[in-house]
Amino acid sequence: MTTSPSDMIRVALVGCGQIADAHLQEIRKIPSAETVAVCDVHQDFADQAAARFEVPRAFDDMQRMLSEASPDVVHLTTPAHTHCRLATELLQAGVHVYVEKPFTVDVREAEAVLEAAHAEDRSVCLGHDQLFDPSWVQCRAMVQAGAVGDVTHVESVLGYPFSGQFGRQVATDRNHWVRKLPGGLFQNTISHPLYRITEFLTDDRPALHANWFAGSADVSIPTELVAHFRGEQVTGNLLFSTRIEPQRITRVYGTHGALEVDLDAQLVRRSRQNRLPGAFEKLEMPLRHCREATGNLCRNVWRFLKSDIHYFAGMRCLFEEFYASVRSGSPPPIPYEGMLRVTRLMEAMFEQCREREEAGDTAPRHSQERIKVESDHTIKSDQRSNQRPVTTNRDESRELQEAWS
Repeated sequence: MTTSPSDMIRVALVGCGQIADAHLQEIRKIPSAETVAVCDVHQDFADQAAARFEVPRAFDDMQRMLSEASPDVVHLTTPAHTHCRLATELLQAGVHVYVEKPFTVDVREAEAVLEAAHAEDRSVCLGHDQLFDPSWVQCRAMVQAGAVGDVTHVESVLGYPFSGQFGRQVATDRNHWVRKLPGGLFQNTISHPLYRITEFLTDDRPALHANWFAGSADVSIPTELVAHFRGEQVTGNLLFSTRIEPQRITRVYGTHGALEVDLDAQLVRRSRQNRLPGAFEKLEMPLRHCREATGNLCRNVWRFLKSDIHYFAGMRCLFEEFYASVRSGSPPPIPYEGMLRVTRLMEAMFEQCREREEAGDTAPRHSQERIKVESDHTIKSDQRSNQRPVTTNRDESRELQEAWS
């Protein structure tokens, strides 16, 4: 199906750092959209992005881009502390705005952006693209079909090792812009595992217990975070760690079983209580896993043959949904209350973590608790802590996949 020129969504992008490549790559796959311009305060960044993705215009001034390129939608892929100001300016200029995660620095800024959208009768979409990943869509459909009964608990894990180039930059560069954020390293990425929890834990203000600490003496900022959420019907656990392998895994537990979603492997695994008696149950579980693995393999092979299995699959789907809502005037695919809820929970997590850090109620940075069993069976513990606060300087970054949009 071809799209007439009058139906095409004219897209521009502001901020030509690392995640911009993913946006430009996925926009190119959408027949009903065309990228008309890119913009960055560094003209060479804009020129390079335009050359890589065959974009006709490149600017270093956003207002001039708006005037000369006349986009319908602008993707905002600048550092988070610029989102509120730039999104508000774009909305007031009359364009719809797609904001890369995290939405804003805090709830106050998030509310200001949404107020501007309402005042200008324009839409805002937040980059919660993993909700549109094929594996997560499959999980959601299985939950809705009753595969696990009533959801009671969700565990979400993000492995973010510093072995990647982006991670090394944040760890070693004290002037990196990520360190300016109130939540430091976590604020740039943690919305992804968090909104996979809030998909099912829908309480506006669940009880929260969160803590962060530095996982290594070589790093001067918190790098590990654990959080527990308790709602009326559903609880949730979140783990962010730089000390485990890269992974994006969520487990959804219910009254009749559980689902494990591995976004990197594009797999959904189901577990439930065995039904066969006695020793037969030892055969039932491997057989069930074998059948499930065969289904996952066939599904992924089919997607591979269609060139439809890749890291940012959910991003393209979210773009398409947003552009469709712009054409029809319908609400954007990510509800505004969902944007605010995730932003509010992030702000509460970081505030609680800072309070614990200041009070000394945090895990040791240089060493784990040392436990020694003496000859008289007494246990002596030696705990040392040397936490340092998150620094607040600014920088640019240029990597792609490690930013995890």
